[in-house]
Amino acid sequence: MRIADAQWIPSTQHQTWDALTDPAVLQRCIPGCVEVSRLSPTEYAVKLHAKVAGIDTDYDGEILMSDVDPHNSCTLVFEGKGRAACLAIGTAQINLSTKDQGTRVAYTVACMTGGKLAEYGEGMLLKAGDKIIQKFFAAFIDYMAAQPRLAPPPPPPEPEPRGLSNSRWSWIVVVLVIAVFWGYHAFYK
Repeated sequence: MRIADAQWIPSTQHQTWDALTDPAVLQRCIPGCVEVSRLSPTEYAVKLHAKVAGIDTDYDGEILMSDVDPHNSCTLVFEGKGRAACLAIGTAQINLSTKDQGTRVAYTVACMTGGKLAEYGEGMLLKAGDKIIQKFFAAFIDYMAAQPRLAPPPPPPEPEPRGLSNSRWSWIVVVLVIAVFWGYHAFYK
């Protein structure tokens, strides 16, 4: 199963990224979400209660972020297991870009199912997956629209230049040392 689309978020790119990686915001916006907890800077545990293709069950899952380019893109690898012998695994490529005073979030989701979910066929699962994604973005857009717009943080300061190549006085000292050695060997030896 593959779903690709894009959404426009009424917020700056850095605010959108920060919200998409905030467990509290994710918990609020993911349909049927019971809990999202951050296990590491790139790993989340998710518990949700969902009804997919007529199967109403609790799911425990994990999301792992890789290829992270903060505020711009990442790849998500996810796995969810339900009590009713349901399994969903997949990946999602997320790309953020500035567009029309907001942020464009483009995504491509590829997913496979197992257990009872797999029996329903790809067509029904595509509809269910798309419905979940649309509900997530509706809640996320509403949340972001209510947030004050903040300017992006300033870039980190450039490190202080170091070494001989960055100091005019260092080169003068080197030239003087060479001149003293040359003069000593030329006139006193």
